[in-house]
Amino acid sequence: MVDLSKHIARAKQALDRRNYDLVFEVVEQCIDVDPTQLDVHRIFVDACKRKAKEGSGRSLLGTLSMPAMSRDPQKLFLGAIKRMAKAYDPRNLVEVGDAAAKCASTGLKPMIEVAIFYLEEQRATGLFHEKALWSLANLYFERYRSSKAIEDLDKALTSVKTLEKNNPNHPEASQTAKNWEAMRSMGQRGQAAGGDYRNQLASDDKARRAEVMNRQIRTVEDAREVLKFIDEDLQATPDDKSMWLKKGDIHKRIAESEAARLAFQKAQALDPNDFTIAMRLGDLQIEDAKRSLQQLEAAKQDTVGARKSLIALEISEYRKRVERQPTDMTHRYNLGLRLLQIQDIDGAAAEFQKTVSDPKLRRGSHRYLGYCFTKKNLLDLAQQQYTAYLALVDDDQADEAKEVRYLRARVGEDLGKKADAIADYERLLAIDLAYKDAASRLNQVRQA
Repeated sequence: MVDLSKHIARAKQALDRRNYDLVFEVVEQCIDVDPTQLDVHRIFVDACKRKAKEGSGRSLLGTLSMPAMSRDPQKLFLGAIKRMAKAYDPRNLVEVGDAAAKCASTGLKPMIEVAIFYLEEQRATGLFHEKALWSLANLYFERYRSSKAIEDLDKALTSVKTLEKNNPNHPEASQTAKNWEAMRSMGQRGQAAGGDYRNQLASDDKARRAEVMNRQIRTVEDAREVLKFIDEDLQATPDDKSMWLKKGDIHKRIAESEAARLAFQKAQALDPNDFTIAMRLGDLQIEDAKRSLQQLEAAKQDTVGARKSLIALEISEYRKRVERQPTDMTHRYNLGLRLLQIQDIDGAAAEFQKTVSDPKLRRGSHRYLGYCFTKKNLLDLAQQQYTAYLALVDDDQADEAKEVRYLRARVGEDLGKKADAIADYERLLAIDLAYKDAASRLNQVRQA
């Protein structure tokens, strides 16, 4: 572990003086060097809380400048921290925790502790968050598998039982709790027998079942072993909807769509009113249509009809979801994207005008609303939407941001706003000198 004691002391001093900008600057430096040190994250969260209580509207963590489109887990983690600092709330704590967990999954194991820290911070707010509890339970279980410490398993059980209590319909919480309870019982028996717990666990069929049922599936062989135990459970309890759902999800994961469909249909027969099952079946139809399209492309055959069928299927499916779950903005956003593909501009704009209120979908909604308004020749409105989009980007050098800036420049030209167009083209060329025809258009606007 890198010695960051001087940096940590400096951050604490800045926190005591309420110099939050300096705190965030030091935190960025520390995370760049070693993101695993919990003291750094404790100081950061403390600073975020204090800054939020003061009610300042200024952007927090302004010194961080992390590309939003990066695939580097550590950079994505930094980006999540930046968003949390700008808007400190339980949802952003979950986002940072999940980003830390992804870093851990790539091999940086100490990030498990960081992920647990942020997710526990979210739980301390008292607000129920299904995803946070499920992630927290699995992180504690992962730590237990390494440590063999019963207290870690207890924490995993507490988290998953809280999730089960608040959401009895969760597809995996109930069975997971049962499996972990079995493992805990075996652990106690192993300790009572003289502490040779690992040998006993390996030889005990129930413990083996618990380990297999909760493992992370990485290969087809892993899936087959889990499916074997699921089938045994279903023979004993054929009316267990959660088991049918898990069976369907695993078949889907290993591309066995027909087996997955049969499992989901069994679950649907047990509970016809569970719309999540209907969505799983809809997703299978869409995936089958996409697979057929890919096969046609690979065979270099005509794909026009297949593309039309796929889009029609997706639009039908997302319309059903919007009708059934009208407050879920993700359904509306997906519907809007598909309506754009068939050039139903009015229909798409109507959806994006709703999804623009969702913080997770706001940026993309502004972008597509700009496109819709341009198509409708409402250029002033299009310019406003593109401007709103660019105000939200973390990295204006990303491809999508460059495209939106270019589109805003074109709108500026059409509106006769010469200065606006020149400013956009100049910034675009400063980022990417060879971007489309920006150079020639800048010369034309200057000479006009």
